[in-house]
Amino acid sequence: AASLICSYSSSPRLPGCLRAVAPARPQPGRPRPLRMAVLSARRRLWEARTVARRRFSAAAVDRRPTVLSIQSHVVSGAAGNSAAVFPMRRLGVDVWPLNTVQFSNHTQYGKWTGHVFRPEHITQIADGLEAIGALPKCDAVLSGYLGSEAQGAAVLDAVRRIRGANPKAIYCCDPVMGHPEKGCIVAPGVAEFFARDAVPAADVLCPNTLELAFLVGQQEALASLDEIRAAAEALLKRGPSAVFVKHLGKAGREGGRRFEMLLVTAEGTWIVSAPLLPFDRPPVGVGDLTSGVFLARRLLGSSWEKALELTAGAYHAVMAATSRLGEYELQLVAAQDAMASPSLAEAGIKAERLG
Repeated sequence: AASLICSYSSSPRLPGCLRAVAPARPQPGRPRPLRMAVLSARRRLWEARTVARRRFSAAAVDRRPTVLSIQSHVVSGAAGNSAAVFPMRRLGVDVWPLNTVQFSNHTQYGKWTGHVFRPEHITQIADGLEAIGALPKCDAVLSGYLGSEAQGAAVLDAVRRIRGANPKAIYCCDPVMGHPEKGCIVAPGVAEFFARDAVPAADVLCPNTLELAFLVGQQEALASLDEIRAAAEALLKRGPSAVFVKHLGKAGREGGRRFEMLLVTAEGTWIVSAPLLPFDRPPVGVGDLTSGVFLARRLLGSSWEKALELTAGAYHAVMAATSRLGEYELQLVAAQDAMASPSLAEAGIKAERLG
C-alpha cells in the first residue's frame, strides 16, 4: 500500500505497467481497458490512503507508556537511573529521569564525588511538568534510591499530583535501603520512610529479602521461601497489588545456585530462576535494572507471569554480556538486543505458579 501511494502520488502519470499494456487508442465498439485500469488504480489508491490514515490515527491514540523515574544517577557505571532508564527506553517506554542524587560513580567503590539534591528539586520539577500539562501523560512513577527522608515526602507528593492528573497512573516503589557491608549507604530515616509511608502508597513494591524483612518489622533475615512469601502477602494487605522480590538468594528453592525471583499478587504467586554467573565482584545496579524492566513489561501489556519471565530473561542477558566482556559495571548497551528479546528457553527460564 505504501509503495502504491508513493509511486502514484509522486507523478500524475500512470504506473509503467499500466502504460505498457494499454492500447494507443480505444477500438470502436470495445470496452476501454485503459479507463478501467485507471479507475481500478484510483480505487486502490483511495483504499490504501484510507487504511494509512486509520493506522496513523490509531498510532496517535495508542501512545507509548510514560514513566517518571525518580532515583539516583551515576555519571560512570550503572546504578539507579543509569541502570533503569536505558532498558526501559529500549523496550519502548518513554522515561522522564528525575535524579535524587548525582554522583561520579556508585558508592560501592568506597569513594565518590557529587551531591544529594534538595527535596525541593523534586517538587520544582513536578511543578514544571504540571505547568506544561505533562502530568496526564505520565502512566507510572518509579522510585528508587533516595538521598534523604525528606525526598521521600516529595516523591509521594509527586505521585499524588500525577494520580490526580491521571487516575490510572501507578506507583512502583523500589525501597532501596542500603547494605553497609557492601558499601551501599542510605541516609538516616529513609528505610523508616519506606516502611511507614511508601508501602501503603505503592501499587507495586520491589524489595530484596533484607528490605522485605524490614518492611514487615522483622529483625532477623528471612531464611526460607515460605517466610518470604508470607512477608510479601502481609504487605499486600497494606495496599500494594504486587510484591516483586528481586533476589531470593539462599532462601530460594535452588539454595543460591540460580538467580531466583518471586512475585506475589492477589491473583497468584510465581517463582522464576535464571542462570547465576560467577563474578569476582558482583555488579551493582541489578535491582534497579530488574525493577525498571518489570515495570516496563507490565505497562507494555504483559501479564504478571510473563513480565516476571521477561525480567528474568533481561537480567540474564545483561549478566551474560557483562561476564563475557569481563566488566564490573553492567553492560546494558552490549546486551540491549538480547535484553529486549531474551532467549528464555535457552536459559531455562520459565515462571512456575505456586499453589
